Amino acid sequence: MRLLGKKLNECDELKLAPSSASSTRSTFLTNASFSEGVEDWMYWQRDELNAKCWTKVYAVLENEFLWLFKGPKSSRSLFMQIAVASVEVSGERQFRLVDPNGEDMELWLLDQESFETWKVRLQEAAVITAEYFRTFSLEVEKLPRSSAYRGSLVVYRRVGKRARCKALLGQIVSRWRLKRLPLASTRQSIC
Repeated sequence: MRLLGKKLNECDELKLAPSSASSTRSTFLTNASFSEGVEDWMYWQRDELNAKCWTKVYAVLENEFLWLFKGPKSSRSLFMQIAVASVEVSGERQFRLVDPNGEDMELWLLDQESFETWKVRLQEAAVITAEYFRTFSLEVEKLPRSSAYRGSLVVYRRVGKRARCKALLGQIVSRWRLKRLPLASTRQSIC
């Protein structure tokens, strides 16, 4: 596990008065001293319907944003990005995170020491996210889709759901065709 000393360079892509939004956010982050990030390997429950489906990811938390990479951060293989809205302990060395859209994800850490560090940092991230929305009186639904606060978990789940529905529809059509095939062949033999 490594702690990061970097600050987030860019604010969100909101169409607010940039000077007031940026200065308020940076003032809050400086005053709250939440700028120290953390990164480590962990497991993400990729399929919420399958309790045994865990994927190893490299997680990086800077301020309110959590990034999940397929490999080390330097490999530039960003897999998932969310703003942390809330966090709760859901099991032994396991977190349930919720993004501002209400989408949740489960993360599991390898050791207790890193779990405690991540717990503190994730709680700080949730405070930063809540403060951001409170400061600007924003609602998630009104944010542009390109907003970093929208995250990519919603898109990931939507694509996954669409793929499952498409596969299920394909199975239904295939079964229907198989059932119709014997019926069509008996009609031909009668005529």
